[in-house]
Amino acid sequence: WDDKDGTLELVSNALPVVNGVAGELHFDSSVNRFDPLVTLAYDVSDDVNVYAKYSTGYRAGGASSRSLTYRSFDPEEVEAYEIGLKGDFLDNRLRLNAAVYAMDRTDSQIDFSLVTVIGASTRNTLETVNAPGTTKIRGVELEGAFQVTENLRLSASYAYTDAQIPDTVNPFNGVSQKVFIAYTPPNAGSVAADWESPFMGATFRAHVDANYSDATQSFDQFEIKNDQSFIVNGRLAIGDISTQAGAELEVALWARNLLDETVVYRRDPSNRATLGDYGNFNMPRTFGILATVRY
Repeated sequence: WDDKDGTLELVSNALPVVNGVAGELHFDSSVNRFDPLVTLAYDVSDDVNVYAKYSTGYRAGGASSRSLTYRSFDPEEVEAYEIGLKGDFLDNRLRLNAAVYAMDRTDSQIDFSLVTVIGASTRNTLETVNAPGTTKIRGVELEGAFQVTENLRLSASYAYTDAQIPDTVNPFNGVSQKVFIAYTPPNAGSVAADWESPFMGATFRAHVDANYSDATQSFDQFEIKNDQSFIVNGRLAIGDISTQAGAELEVALWARNLLDETVVYRRDPSNRATLGDYGNFNMPRTFGILATVRY
């Protein structure tokens, strides 16, 4: 059950105007839904399980207060299908998970923005519309972890995503255009290694991970992409240190973005005609020391 209402009272300190008529704009919506989740699972053996899953869901509709007309948009609905496998092998030293999924979305909510210059300032107007037809999302997810030795553990993951949205009419210019699902890379993956061993009555732990992502769109309406990324992080720690107070102490040295990679993770061409594109950059290499006490 979803019930909402709203009123747009002012635009630029004046009553909003639609079709030449000035006045407050109102929005009212009420939605009742039942969204099932059904899972069928089968144990192939004590260590291997396969499953199939079906579910439906929705994303609430509404109206954007950044719209000059308080234009409303409908809920987004989805049907999702997934089959997968979860298994432990080699005397539980190797764990593998795999899943294939499909999502069919109707009335996908797409954001369109328009930057206009008003005197010495700019205004960013936002309209959300529902895409026609069915948005098709297909994907594969793989995960694995291997206990190589008593001390060393390796893990990895990979995700492939294919997303196709029907062309949608831009409400600002009336032109049908290609649109995208923001921040959805076709390929993304990670690898990690963890080491743990006794050290002078305590425990030494080391961790390193590397994470890759294809370039993606930052906005639904713009084809321009941010940068692909490859970020490495690390951590060294001495833990399980006994203290006189009976607590256990851990001291860790951590670092993010060890290779000091520079990545534009958000790129926006909205102001290209006036101020040019702008982008947001990731954090540079950062590091620190963390002390944790557990009672």
